[in-house]
Amino acid sequence: MRTVIIGAGEVGFNTARMLSHEGHDVVLIEQDEALVERATEQLDALMIHGNGASPRLLAEAGIKKSDLLIAASSSDEVNIIACLAAKAQGVARTVARVHNPDYYDPREPFTQEMLGIDFLIHTEQMAAEEIKAALLVPGAVNVDTFAEDSIEVAEVVLNEGSPVVGRALRDVNLPSGSLVVGVVRSGKALVPRGHTVLERRDHVLLISGRRQISEVVGAVATDTAPVRDVTVYGGGRIGLRLALALEEVGMSVRVIERDEVRARYVASQLRKGFVLHDEGISRDFLLQERVDKTDAFVAVTGDDRANLLAAMYASQLGARTTIAGVSRAEFAPLADALGVDLTISPRMLAAEAILRFVRKGEVVDVALLESGAEMIELRIPEGSRVAGRPLGEVGFPEGAIVGALLRDGDVVIPTGKEVLRPGDDAVVFTIEEAIDDVERLFAP
Repeated sequence: MRTVIIGAGEVGFNTARMLSHEGHDVVLIEQDEALVERATEQLDALMIHGNGASPRLLAEAGIKKSDLLIAASSSDEVNIIACLAAKAQGVARTVARVHNPDYYDPREPFTQEMLGIDFLIHTEQMAAEEIKAALLVPGAVNVDTFAEDSIEVAEVVLNEGSPVVGRALRDVNLPSGSLVVGVVRSGKALVPRGHTVLERRDHVLLISGRRQISEVVGAVATDTAPVRDVTVYGGGRIGLRLALALEEVGMSVRVIERDEVRARYVASQLRKGFVLHDEGISRDFLLQERVDKTDAFVAVTGDDRANLLAAMYASQLGARTTIAGVSRAEFAPLADALGVDLTISPRMLAAEAILRFVRKGEVVDVALLESGAEMIELRIPEGSRVAGRPLGEVGFPEGAIVGALLRDGDVVIPTGKEVLRPGDDAVVFTIEEAIDDVERLFAP
């Protein structure tokens, strides 16, 4: 498949990397010379320097013979114009990343239909929803839903005092119908075996039916009290959306914003929450504002360093859960070392959404981890190597495991004897190196 991508920032760069790895013929257009140089050195893609909305450059990129255009630049208008131009040249599918809510409202499809864009991505809205979902499952730092909302995967950070720290997986007692499907340790993903000993600060991935996930989290987490009080550092696009969403579910919210004009605007939008204006952030300021008593501290300014520093301070002071927004990939591994429970990456969320759209077919859904691992939901087709065979005989790669199946509306946690049937939805945890092997197993 020939794919043209506009923008070589974090979203465009990572999307190009993943799609080229999957065999796409990728052309990447970028105006910034430094980003062009980085992409040229690190990607297997044709680089074109210039404005992605230019008809001349799109023609040079071979837009007429392309199957897909992904517009992921920092400019909404460039992205929309590029998609309109691609459609006019006969490109079958177009994707645009947008920031301005005037261009995106999931409750009102008229704008998307009028523009003729097949898939719109609003990363700030997605980030707010991701954080809200995690805060609604106490004890978990992240929750992903699969199989028509029937299966959930919760990520839990093991802290001192967890009943499973220091124990081999075979000795861990989980509720029936659940499984530890993956572990991320010091930024590296692994498929746990019975002899795997769980360690402090491990990120464990727990899979079960949706109604049971809170009970499963409670079996390994040390703190499962409901989140009622949330401090949001940053009243920008993500922070304001998050604060409004948390107010809707009855949480008490306060926002810390550095810009006075923006602080006043955020205050005018909130119904019950209040806004603090402070030009900097320090341990003393956080103590003064009783961040040590908050249930969750979420840092989502536009500055990765400030987010990680603020979340680290909040963690050291005693905030129960800390979350930091991180746009640049190189900062994500620092979170564990700084004691930050979770990083939210608009870059990863956008890449997830694009992969879900591009892989439509046997791949139903996908969730990406910063470690490079994936949770993939695949529909088992007739004629695939896994159909009609016991799981233990399929020959799964070492770095992958089927965590759960959705079969005729029922959630099944499979054993090696389970026979996979055409039409089953399988939720698979796989490390980066095993992704291609897994997709080949499920290919028709």
